[in-house]
Amino acid sequence: MTISISKKGTRVSLVSVFSAGLVGILFVFILLSYFTFTRLLSFESTLTNISDKSLPKLIRISQLYSQASTLLEFTELLSKSSSNASKRLAEKQLQTNLINIRQAAKEIFANEFLDTQIKTISIELDEYSALIEDRLQTLNSIELLKSKMYALNTQAISIDKQSSQAWMLGFSLASVDVSRALNEKKLQKVRFLFNQLREQLNQLSASSAIGPENVIRRQLTSQLKALLFDENRMETLKIKSLRIEGRVLGRKSFVHNLIEDYVAQLGFVTNETEQDTTQQVATYVTEMNQQTQLIRYILIAGVVFLVVIVILFQQRILKRIRIFNHMLNSETQDFEYQTLLKGNDEITDLAEAFKAFHQTIEIQKYKLEQLSMSDALTGISNRRALDIRLKHDIELSSRKKSNVAVLLMDIDCFKLYNDNYGHIAGDQCLKDISKIIDESLHRDCDFVARYGGEEFVCVLPDTDSKGAQEIAKHIIEKLKHNALPHMYSHVADYVTMSIGIAISQPNALLTAEAIIKQADTALYAAKKTGKNTYILYS
Repeated sequence: MTISISKKGTRVSLVSVFSAGLVGILFVFILLSYFTFTRLLSFESTLTNISDKSLPKLIRISQLYSQASTLLEFTELLSKSSSNASKRLAEKQLQTNLINIRQAAKEIFANEFLDTQIKTISIELDEYSALIEDRLQTLNSIELLKSKMYALNTQAISIDKQSSQAWMLGFSLASVDVSRALNEKKLQKVRFLFNQLREQLNQLSASSAIGPENVIRRQLTSQLKALLFDENRMETLKIKSLRIEGRVLGRKSFVHNLIEDYVAQLGFVTNETEQDTTQQVATYVTEMNQQTQLIRYILIAGVVFLVVIVILFQQRILKRIRIFNHMLNSETQDFEYQTLLKGNDEITDLAEAFKAFHQTIEIQKYKLEQLSMSDALTGISNRRALDIRLKHDIELSSRKKSNVAVLLMDIDCFKLYNDNYGHIAGDQCLKDISKIIDESLHRDCDFVARYGGEEFVCVLPDTDSKGAQEIAKHIIEKLKHNALPHMYSHVADYVTMSIGIAISQPNALLTAEAIIKQADTALYAAKKTGKNTYILYS
């Protein structure tokens, strides 16, 4: 890259230019902040008034309206109470809700009419609850009498098993008719059914009036009559329960109407509050729109001022920085670029410094790349270079439909070598071994790298299993020929290696990880067979 730098005119420091620009921007910022802050204070006051007064009141009224509406649900639960437990639960929910509604209504409205309404509802609910209590007691009494009646019926069946079935059938039929009468909802019909039952029982009494064998039957018939027709017995209780049910329905309707009137009154008050709040918000919005319009004019003026400053910066600084950036990009991309960089300031100084700096960086970059791809001890390629080369050769073999062989080698008993000869001698041994392996590879395309510790890897492109085994055999023989002393080895009195061989074939293409794994498996097999040998993975 050729950079022509022309320094012309009086030197104007970029610090001065930036300082002047920043002072101008700061002035505009302070001016805008002042006007915006004064308007925000007014907006804050408005928003506080809405959030602290209007909206909380509206929310509480809505909650009160919702609570009042749930009174209808709790009243319905009370009316459907089928046990004392469910009745007490419904009463507790009603009382809690009434207390909350009354307190909230006093705090929000201070309206005597609404307070009187809620008191009336509370009184009516107490009376309504008393009716529910009477109904439950009456129904429980009826259920108790029904149990006694079923017991009489069971007794009648047990005594009549061996004799005539006529009386027993009549007695059972009377029990069935009692159930019909108890399930009837109309008072006139109930009275009619109980009159029929009285006649049926009279007939049963007459049929069993004579004979000592009918004594028990007469007693059972008399007991059933007593259950049905004595004072406060089944007929009386059923009629009483129907009358109570009628009063319950009437009271329920009345309470519902009271609650609905109260809810309607709350709805009216809620609508009034919503309208007042909406009117306040509309007024505040109008005021804020006016204030926003004023701030908009101030912002437009500020933007115009900033645009002028930006244009000056663009012409005086940014444009020249862009030119300098093109120089940097062209240099880093190895393109030729020639331009005239005018000025006499820090930018021209940077351009001159960059030229010298870039030359230094290129030299250091080359050295670092060499260091990052080679093993510091042996000088051959390292694990990183192996990963790149192996991946490349496998991809190339896939396109060429050829083989790739990998030899994974490990020095036998190297720990004993280090322990007895020392680490310095061990390092020298690794250097000698790497040199022997490198000299054993005769093609330029063959590749050797230190895999880690005392392990080495050879990558042999376009090499089948036979060729790979010949290379492995050659390496083992060359180690024997050089005979690096190793008196502590369990294999021989010189340094030996075990080799695992793996082949990636066109019809069974392997990934880099897979072929290394296969070679490692073969190496393990070579170690198992006595070391100082090679094994082909199969």
